[in-house]
Amino acid sequence: MVAIQRTFLGQRVWPTSMLKPYFPFIISGTTAYFLFNWVAVKLKDDPTDKWTEIVNIVRDASEKQKVKNEAADWYAAQIAKKEGKQ
Repeated sequence: MVAIQRTFLGQRVWPTSMLKPYFPFIISGTTAYFLFNWVAVKLKDDPTDKWTEIVNIVRDASEKQKVKNEAADWYAAQIAKKEGKQ
């Protein structure tokens, strides 16, 4: 009786399904994926997100600066008119 040599690329192999040896990796991979996804969603929806507040502050400051620039231009034009009359 001849024993069957199960080899693949010179390595000994045993007849088993693909699920058995990879089961721990499949479980840990899916757990990590959904956990990281859950954390990312929670961080994205954080009501005290400091970066969103910073962006909003900068946007508000930019709008206020536009108004200040318009006021400065108007004031400079008024001064120029006044100096032109004298």
